[in-house]
Order: sequence, then C-alpha cells, then structure tokens
Amino acid sequence: MHRIKIHCTLLFIIIPWVLYAQQEPMYGQYLFNSSVINPAHAGGLGNSQAGVLGRYQWIGIDGAPKTETLYANFRLPKQFGLAFGMYQDKLGPEVSLQLQADLAYHARLSEHWNMAVGLRITGAHLRVNLSQIPYIHPGNQYFQKDISSGLLFNAGVGVLTYSDRSFYGLSMSKVLDNQVEISVPGVIDFQKEQLMHLFAYAGTNVSLSDEMTLTPSALFKYSENAPGQLDLNAVFGYLDILDFGLLMRSNYAELNNWFDALGFLVGLRFWEN
Repeated sequence: MHRIKIHCTLLFIIIPWVLYAQQEPMYGQYLFNSSVINPAHAGGLGNSQAGVLGRYQWIGIDGAPKTETLYANFRLPKQFGLAFGMYQDKLGPEVSLQLQADLAYHARLSEHWNMAVGLRITGAHLRVNLSQIPYIHPGNQYFQKDISSGLLFNAGVGVLTYSDRSFYGLSMSKVLDNQVEISVPGVIDFQKEQLMHLFAYAGTNVSLSDEMTLTPSALFKYSENAPGQLDLNAVFGYLDILDFGLLMRSNYAELNNWFDALGFLVGLRFWEN
C-alpha cells in the first residue's frame, strides 16, 4: 500500500499538470472581521477593536484546511481608519502566511449613510513542507527539502456604503497577478499564479428584541479559472456579548448540485472593544 502511495505521488509531481485551486482563505467569518475582504472597513466600527479568529474544516483529518487570523482595527482622526491583519492558511503540506495593512477614508453622504474607500498593501509567503509528507521513503530525493516562495507583495482596493443598519461592499483583495516560481535544481519545479479576486456583499441588522439582533448577509466571490461562490450568513447577537449563527455556501461548478457546505459561527466579546 505504501508503494502505491509513493508511486502516485511521484507521478503527480513528475508529470506536467495544470491545476486550478482555491487561493484565498474561505472567509465565512467576515462579519466578525470585515476588513479581511475589504480595506474600506478599516475604521468603520467607530471605535478600535482587536480579535482572533479560527476556522477549522474536516476536524480529525490530517492535513485538513485551517485558517487562523489575528487582526486590529483602529478609527483615526479626520475620518480615517487603519487596520492590520495576519492570516495563516494551512492545507496539507502547504502553508500560506499573509500580512496586510489597510488605510480607509470615510465620508458622510447623508444623515444616515456613509461611504468609505480603502487601499491595501499585502506581503505574502508560501511554503510547501515536502519533508513532512508521510508515507515517503527516507531516501526519496523529491522530499528531502522544503520549498519557499520568499516574500510576495500585492495591493487591494475596495469601496463600502453603510448606515447604522445596512452595508454594501465591493472589493478586489489582490489587483496584481503574481507568478510564483519555486524550484530546487534537479529536484522539483513548483509554479503558482496569484489571480485577482472579486468580492461583492451586502447585509443588514434587524432588531428582534431588546436583547437579540439578527444580521443576515450574502457574499459573492469570483476569481478567474474558478467557479463563483455565494455565502449566505445568518448571525444572531445576544446583548453585544455572544454571536452565533449558520453559514451556507454554494458552488456554481455544478448547476445540478449547487449546495457545497454548511458551517457554524460562534463569536464572544471579552471586552467592550
């Protein structure tokens, strides 16, 4: 059985394949940290906040997708906002780390509505831990060294219209198409291209009682060479302390089977900010 796995892995590496796969982390928790999908959300909370997010899929399976986030969002004087984020995405032997900084300006359109525009600078690093792949013969030259991309820079833009109850956003988290080439001479040649990602989303806040609120929202994601995806969220809030809800994700790759995933969201506020 081990020989079969080794042979299949070698064929996968040696034969020239062209693969299209997910590049951006799945942002099902974007309501808890909206700046992750749109730099225009920097400073949009009205006060400064910081938080930690974790997303874990297929729990108990080795190499299952994991996304971990550390962020801070600041409201600055003169209608400016500043946000920072660190995101680590793991999938099998591949580990992607991204650092980003967002700057936004907020302008009042009317008594109830505001508009914000935002700019983003990102630095990303991709590592493939070939030496940690199990079931490989110790002497196999293809898996003796891990490979790394070095630091990759990109930029993003976004616009946001919002009121006390509703929000509408449009953003491109990456505007540059970066070609990533990682090679170990005589062993492996790894290529990956960073493509533009488009996000369009909207949501509203509904008061159910003095203690409970409901925030339904929808997020559409599009990228070249990948099917569009639609996320539908329904998050309940209790006394500005506890958030909980459901996420339903569609996949337009198969029109006859558009339902793709179901997720659960839980958030807890330890302090006011």
